[in-house]
Amino acid sequence: MELPAEPEILLTNDDGIDAPGIRALHDALSTVGSVTVVAPDRDRSAVGRSLSYGRTASNDEPDFDGGEVESSAIDMAEGQFTSPVPHADHELGYAIDGTPCDCAIVGVNALERTPDLVVSGCNDGANLGTYVFARSGTVSAAMEAAFLDVPSIAVSMDTLGMDEPLEPADFSPAAELTAAIVDGASGTGLFDRVDYLNVNAPTPDRSEPSLEITRPTDVYEMDATVENGRFRLTNRLWQQMANRDIPDPADTDRHAVLEGNVSISPLRVPYELVDSPVVEDLLERVASGRT
Repeated sequence: MELPAEPEILLTNDDGIDAPGIRALHDALSTVGSVTVVAPDRDRSAVGRSLSYGRTASNDEPDFDGGEVESSAIDMAEGQFTSPVPHADHELGYAIDGTPCDCAIVGVNALERTPDLVVSGCNDGANLGTYVFARSGTVSAAMEAAFLDVPSIAVSMDTLGMDEPLEPADFSPAAELTAAIVDGASGTGLFDRVDYLNVNAPTPDRSEPSLEITRPTDVYEMDATVENGRFRLTNRLWQQMANRDIPDPADTDRHAVLEGNVSISPLRVPYELVDSPVVEDLLERVASGRT
């Protein structure tokens, strides 16, 4: 899919429509295209590719306009397979009572102008490694767009160690880089081969970071313990990130970001199918045992 010179851009995120990162992206992307924002009305971080499809609502739950919301449980007996996604107008576009993937689907299908590109971010915190793709709302929105045959870019920024409240200006370097990528992609055929880019920028105090094409790291080190009768989860990879000491190879996204550079991973969907003789043999034995 070829991007036009001034594309229609759908902008979403998972930090919520009032987050500083999406404001920075809106301002930067508006210089290279027409931007429409469809984003969650509040923080929806780490919800992955979840949808509000099939949500239930009580009959006395107020909607955005102060009225009543009808129950939205799916009634299979009536053959109804739709769910409402409440929204409110916002100065940037539309604030959605839903997930990032809800926003991508609504923005691609329900608006008057179909987007040429979906951009998701800029996330407060990096989204690095293969394990994070199904967990991150930021990356999941980009993936959802790719499944809908719209090219996309997920944009995140490393904010570890940044203790002060973040402002849109903190995200400006990542946002301006994203705008430059969008502007430069026109006429290149980039999205004929790539479904989505996962872009991760270093902390904004890094001056003139280099751009690295990376692969998502395969390292995954979630740990669990039981202490005093309670289970505890520890993300040792983020612990290593905070310590600036990681085991990842030099060609990976996490290595690039911790070196103070921008990681850009060109990715495709869907997931890869494994052609395995072992599976074939197993199924043959299972089938033979049933006859």
